[in-house]
Amino acid sequence: MTTAVQDEPPDVVLRRIRRIAVGAWVVFVVPVLMTGGWRGLIGLTCSGLVTMINFLWLEEIVQALLQPTRRHLGRLTVRTLSRYALLGLALSVTIFVARINAVSVLLGFSVVVVGIMGEAVYSTFRIFADH
Repeated sequence: MTTAVQDEPPDVVLRRIRRIAVGAWVVFVVPVLMTGGWRGLIGLTCSGLVTMINFLWLEEIVQALLQPTRRHLGRLTVRTLSRYALLGLALSVTIFVARINAVSVLLGFSVVVVGIMGEAVYSTFRIFADH
């Protein structure tokens, strides 16, 4: 027996994970500002950005493997180099500007994990609600 949750397109699920991850960032802002100030907020934002870039990159790689299509090599190269530049910038800001506030960096790296866990909880409740 299939449920409505299993029949959802992957784009809908990934969009929900991204929204939950952004919501987790918003929730994490308050304690980080209280304990780490603006440097903590910068560390949270940059480490969360690094995690989201990696998550979206992984999503794109999986879609490319599952649906092989012809891509323009130039466009792919520019996108790859720009992502590396953005990752490098975010990591540099995390290290040098935020001076690696451990709490904010760990919370930033966990926003995608919270998004995935939120999706798991949502799916579980949807399955029980459908029965």
